[in-house]
Amino acid sequence: MHKLVIKNGLLYTSVILKHEGKSVIVNDVIIDTGAFHTIIAADYLESMDVGFSDEDELVKASGYGGTVCYSVRKKIDSIECGNIVVNNIKLDFGEIDPNERVNGLIGLDYLRSAGVILDLVDLIMYIKK
Repeated sequence: MHKLVIKNGLLYTSVILKHEGKSVIVNDVIIDTGAFHTIIAADYLESMDVGFSDEDELVKASGYGGTVCYSVRKKIDSIECGNIVVNNIKLDFGEIDPNERVNGLIGLDYLRSAGVILDLVDLIMYIKK
């Protein structure tokens, strides 16, 4: 079970990214059921000192209102939201919020892979048993 917080009318949480023996905590991440892919600000790859590989791909994404941005889709070892862990997942890394108030969006790829249930009454998420 993992606690969520509502700020500015949105669901927020924190995640831990792990890759090649390194990890980083990413705060101010929005749970976004309207996002197909999870995206994290590219600065967090840099803070883990993780480079790019031939397996990484450049992807084009369309956001709300038709804005278009590009990001790098990279397979990482794991993403953790409390005790909810998804291993070997491809995440997008790029710009989410030019004002730097949002560090990432947790999308359906993570939520469905983990089997997450969102309890909006108690503001928790947990894995379906």
